[in-house]
Formats: sequence, structure tokens, C-alpha cells
Amino acid sequence: MSLTVVPEADAPPVLQVGDSLGPYVLEQLLGEGTMGRVYQGRHQRLGRKVALKVLHPHLIQDKTLVARFLQEARLVNQINHAHIVEVHDFVEELFPERVYGVMELLQGKTLAAQLAERALTLLEICNVGKQIADALHAAHRVDVVHRDLKPDNIFLTSREGREDSVKVLDFGVAKLLQTGGDLRVADTQAGTMVGTPRYMAPEQAAGLEVDARTDIYALGTILYEMLAGKPPFESTVFGQLAADIITQPPPPLPARTQAGEPIPKLLQDLVATCLAKSSDARPVSMAAVSTWLERAMQAPPPKPPPPKALLAAGAMAMVLGLVVTFLLLRPDPPPAVVQPVVQPPVVVAPPPPVVVVPTDVWLSIVTTPAGASVSRLDTGAALGVTPLKVQLPKADQPLRLRFELAGHQTLEREASLQSDQTLELSLKPIVIKQKPRPVTDGVLDPF
Repeated sequence: MSLTVVPEADAPPVLQVGDSLGPYVLEQLLGEGTMGRVYQGRHQRLGRKVALKVLHPHLIQDKTLVARFLQEARLVNQINHAHIVEVHDFVEELFPERVYGVMELLQGKTLAAQLAERALTLLEICNVGKQIADALHAAHRVDVVHRDLKPDNIFLTSREGREDSVKVLDFGVAKLLQTGGDLRVADTQAGTMVGTPRYMAPEQAAGLEVDARTDIYALGTILYEMLAGKPPFESTVFGQLAADIITQPPPPLPARTQAGEPIPKLLQDLVATCLAKSSDARPVSMAAVSTWLERAMQAPPPKPPPPKALLAAGAMAMVLGLVVTFLLLRPDPPPAVVQPVVQPPVVVAPPPPVVVVPTDVWLSIVTTPAGASVSRLDTGAALGVTPLKVQLPKADQPLRLRFELAGHQTLEREASLQSDQTLELSLKPIVIKQKPRPVTDGVLDPF
């Protein structure tokens, strides 16, 4: 006796290459994950090729997953950045029941696949890292935290003759820190762990609240992996991995990259700062990380030490040169002793007094209200909390500063470093406008 399993009548058939999905015909299966499949599709009238991310049929009934699917499309369009994949549309079909997103079609490979093929040069590492930082800075400016930044979600495509143009993918688990206007976000409950374990920040591995500095830690882990060939923590047991991330310092970077180039101290310091256990000790923003990486790209490469054979040959040549010089310039035998003529003593005037030019200036900063964190925009280094008085090196160029206080608008100002001065600033509170609720006259709103 054989048993035949008949699918439910309302279950949509599995999509195959050649099938139609809305106005698109499916040309190729690009990949499959836990949430769905990604196809290459072509618009049947316009001929435009796109990527179609189709949610698995058995997940459509999970309204939380569908809301998260929609969330990714809405967040990406709100950020609207060149280094974030573009989402054109989000579609929910009823007959048959299907949910899918329409995205730009990318040609290239993920950063994970690229690192598996070959090691990147220092210039490529800095360029890729800077593009990621620029994309996430745009997301953070609209209060969106990615929470799952990893090499599999970084896509490298060709653009303007370069093969390392970055597109950040998968904002499906992103978190909106402040909900306002018409945007609503499907978020997880407090204490739920979201993200990929190896790239989690300590606060994320502990199930605590996350913010923009959580993404900065993840970028630090990606930079570490590009430089060293592996992430800082690799345990295959999740409990041990989480304990290492929360309590253990990352192993020091090697002296050279996987491509054999010496790792400059500027990059070593950046990675160490991004991987700080305390989020307060990390760079204040992705903009500061981007500036740091740009400085690393502009810095001259360190000169390799000369081989030992050249050092020995150079030392021998120096000794021979000294011997020849001594023989050629050796003085003649001294003449007969002549009684020296006694000269009157010479009066030497005392040297003029040394004028000490001050090299430091004092900068005093007062904000209303007090308690704002102050950081440098050029390096991202934190100067302290207002009211604040710091001593800085004297300079002709002004210093750009950022002022941040919870519940208030971020402020940027320039401070002169030519002499002592005091800055007095007022921070404006963030006002979130609430939509007026309709008057129901006590009648229960059925919607």
C-alpha cells in the first residue's frame, strides 16, 4: 500500500526558472536562505533585470516575518545611499499568496567570497571599510542600526573601473531607535539576541540594548578579519564565543596583512578602538571611522627594513671610506715649537634671553543644558562632558567639534586653537510631533 501526499489546494506551487512573478519572468536562481529565495528576473515589457527576493511559502502566515520583510524595504528607501542596495518595490499577492521584494540586480560577489579567494591589499581594505562606514553613517543619521553587519552582507561590485565598490545588504533585522512620523518598525522583544555571533558586540552578545556603536564594533571585526585573515574570536560553541566577546581582549593583529604588507599603527589603533568592550570607548560615529580610514589611505606606506646583506656591505664601505679619508687627510709632522704670542682676553657678551612661545592653548566649553559629550570630528576622539576645560596644542587651523546629548539635536562647531577661548552653546531639544488621534465620541473604533 503506497501513500500519496497531495498538497493543499491553496498552497502556491514552488517557483521555477521560466515562471512569471507579477510582471517579471524568472531567469535564474541566485541563492536561497532561511527566509526565502533570490531570483534574477526580467521585466517582461521594459526588459529591466532585477533581483527578486521571494519569501518561503510556509513563512507567509508568520505576520512578524512579513512585517520584517516589509521593514527592510521601507528602511532602505528611507536611508537612500549609494552604498546600500536599492529596493524598488514590495509586493503581496493574494492569489496565489506570495510575498516578494524587487531589488537592484548586483554583479559581483560578497566580501566573504572575496576573502576566501584572495587576500586584500591595504588600500582595498581601507577603501572597502570606508564605504561601509559611509553607508552605515547614513543609516545611523536616520536612527537605523543594522545589527547584522558581516562579510556575507557586504557585496562587492564593479563600478567606474573598480571591483571593490560596496553595497551593504540585508537590513531585515535592522532596528529603528526612534519611531516617528508614518514609519513603524517590527522589532524584537527586549533581551532577544539578533545578529551573527562572530560579529556581535559585547552588549549584543549579552542581550542588552544596542545603538550605532554596536555597528562600529561589527565593522571593527570585519576590518580585523580583512587584515588578519580571520575574526578575533572563532569558538564554534556559542556560549564560549559569547563569553570571549564579552570578557576577553581581542588577540593583537599580526605585523603583516595576509597579502604580506606591514600593518600601519594607524590601522592597528583604529581596529583596537572599534573593538573596545565599552561602547563609550569606541569612535563616536561612523563618520569618525570613515575619516580615520581616509587618513590611513593617504598615509605613505612604511618602508621595509633593508636586507642584512645590504647592511653589512654598507658598514664595510663606511669603514673603508673612513680609513681612506684618514690616510689622505693625515697632517704633516708638526713644525718646530714657536713661543705663542699672548693675546688680550676677549670679553664675551651674555646670550640674549630665550623667549618661550606657548605651544598649548586652553579651550573652555559650556553648553545649555550641561552634560553634552564633546568629540573631535577629525579623529573621533572624545574630549569629555560639558562643562569642560581642555588643553590642546596650538594650531593655525580651527578644530571641528561635535556635541551630542540624548534627546537633543547633534551640533557641530569650529574652535580656534590660536589662543585661549571659551565656547558657549545651546543645544536644541528633539521634538517628535505626534499625529492627532481622531475623535470617536466614546464609540469603539473597529479599526
